[in-house]
Amino acid sequence: MKRRDFVKLSGCFVATASLAGVACSDDDGTAGADASNTNTYSFPEGVASGDPHADSVVLWTRAVAATAEASTSVTVELATSEAFTEILVSEEVAITDASDWTLRMLVDGLQPATWYWYRFRAGSDESEVGRTRTAPAATADVNVNLAWVSCQDYVAGLYDAYRIMIDDDIAAAEADQIHFVMHVGDFIYETVNDGFQDAVNEEFESITFNDRQGRPRQVDAFPSGGAVVTGHTFADTLDDYRHLYKQFLRDPELRAARARWPFVQTWDDHEFVNDCWQSQGNFDESATLGEPRQNGRMSASQAWFEYIPTNLTGAGSVSGVTSQAKDFAAATVTDAAFTDFDANGFATNADNVAAVGAITIYRSLRFGANCEIIMTDLRSYRSDHAVPEDSTKGSAAYFDPRNALPLELVNTMDGGAMYNGGNPPPTVLGIDNARMSSPPGTCMGATQKQWFKDSLMGSDATWKIWGNEFPLFRLLIEQGPIGALLADRILNADAWDGYNFERKELMKFISDNQIPNVVSLSGDVHAHYAGYVNDDFDIAAGSQVPVMVELTTAGITSNSKFMFLEGPTRSGAVVAIRPGVTYHATDNPGGEERFIENLNLTLLYGTQTAVDVANTLRSDSVAKAALDAGRLANPDANPHMTYIDTNAQGFGRATITATEIQAELVTVNRPIDPTRAPSVKRTASFTIPKVNAGQVPTLTGPAFTGTKPWPTNLE
Repeated sequence: MKRRDFVKLSGCFVATASLAGVACSDDDGTAGADASNTNTYSFPEGVASGDPHADSVVLWTRAVAATAEASTSVTVELATSEAFTEILVSEEVAITDASDWTLRMLVDGLQPATWYWYRFRAGSDESEVGRTRTAPAATADVNVNLAWVSCQDYVAGLYDAYRIMIDDDIAAAEADQIHFVMHVGDFIYETVNDGFQDAVNEEFESITFNDRQGRPRQVDAFPSGGAVVTGHTFADTLDDYRHLYKQFLRDPELRAARARWPFVQTWDDHEFVNDCWQSQGNFDESATLGEPRQNGRMSASQAWFEYIPTNLTGAGSVSGVTSQAKDFAAATVTDAAFTDFDANGFATNADNVAAVGAITIYRSLRFGANCEIIMTDLRSYRSDHAVPEDSTKGSAAYFDPRNALPLELVNTMDGGAMYNGGNPPPTVLGIDNARMSSPPGTCMGATQKQWFKDSLMGSDATWKIWGNEFPLFRLLIEQGPIGALLADRILNADAWDGYNFERKELMKFISDNQIPNVVSLSGDVHAHYAGYVNDDFDIAAGSQVPVMVELTTAGITSNSKFMFLEGPTRSGAVVAIRPGVTYHATDNPGGEERFIENLNLTLLYGTQTAVDVANTLRSDSVAKAALDAGRLANPDANPHMTYIDTNAQGFGRATITATEIQAELVTVNRPIDPTRAPSVKRTASFTIPKVNAGQVPTLTGPAFTGTKPWPTNLE
């Protein structure tokens, strides 16, 4: 074993495996078990690994001393078996409070497509054993099994989805076991228990509950006290963000998942601030530009880097494409308002440039001949949201600053000066067009977008899998007889529907260059979706051409999209849109009321059908008659969508082969009852066959096990 150089940030190391190994006949894998009872050191957040390449992987832990000390010596061991009879790495390193006592070691010199086991020792104490796996060699024609997850609000539920993933994996044949987990964002949430993250039960009332260890499912107060804005308490300092990772990682199911599989991760917004862009927060939705938050961005990035095992600086990339990824390096910044922007809407103020540039996390990872994973960062370089948060106040178009906004309003402002062939209107739906002189919106920014295009073009993998933070396909709420829906609306302007101009550009690039078999695996929106991403959602539906397939997973725990909208409709805030959200049914006169996910129906078959079904207020048979009649009049509101489950928590799973992708979206039973064992409510299965260049992608499914979602159960 030969140790290499200490890397940039304290707590980061590199080691090379000795493939000859070191025989340890006196070590049966239980060494340190008795000594670990000394409790001099502990590993409270468990162990983890990440970013597997064919010859390397990153190992991670956090070691805490019972009494204060300047530094802690930790030995990292990696072996070919759980018994540790042949140790390939045994490396002692020193960690300090500069990295919050976290340790990340890149181990290279490993064999491809190989399981390894690892552990950490400090003094006489020993961590649990972790398991990890390297990626297949770039030319290996092998299957790749992955799971993808998103949105794990700690206080909104238990991590039952991870337990189901683990138990299913243990029971599966070796060939069917998961090789790695892709996390597409919202690993933490940036607030404490102030109402913003209230868990909600089936009766839509706020609740508190204990986890299975008998502890309140709550996040403790921030070390700094946090930043209180508009009644919510947000992380404000580096210690606050570190605190959140430690709180979330006290969950045993999350720790067990990180110990079982390597994770490949990006971030979304809640690792920093909800609906953030660049180094701006969005605490106060009445603020046009959000709030300058450069120090917060720096702190959030450092904490993410410390707690998420990633391989950034020096990592590989698609052949011929220069990797942009780089490790975190701190800089001194001041929270300063944005004043100057480049041609892509990026604020060129020195503090923003430094805060965003402290780390670069978009990157690609190769898993054999059939799978290129392309992970993006759609927060750090994006322009502001198309519609200024304060421009819809008091307007008939207003519902929420970024939800259920009129399609015409969003598209016009997103297009900026380029809208309508460079002739944008001064007003839209009676609202001043604040963006008519602005560049079109972007989620990627210029540099990342060019890297993304180059990676798609340069990869010779059968499948190009985009680890995408939020959905690409359009989710339209049709104009119709529901409240103030006087115009077609998009469900969420914080996702790609709010950046339609760039979406069209990317789809045109893929289509023009005939890049086949690009698949987006996304999250963020707290619902399961499956469908096609078309070349141009603004032209007649019959003229749109699918460019790629997308599958979106619901959150591990976070409150579903249905519940997000059902709450206001039930409380009286926006009762007018209630028929488009919920079907209020009774099975028989005087029977128990049920609140059913009519939002699914609204998105599938339109608002008129949703109203007709909601107004039956009767049995399922009466509702089915109304549904059938409505579908005859309007068979599809979003014809590119094949599956919608807006009231879900769960995860996605996929097997990628040379000829197809077999995928499933798993909905778990609402994970808020610690007395109930984790269980699956339904599984929707899909197949994506391989196509050749120039061919249109296809998606078959869903095929169901378990209870079908409304209104599919009526069909």
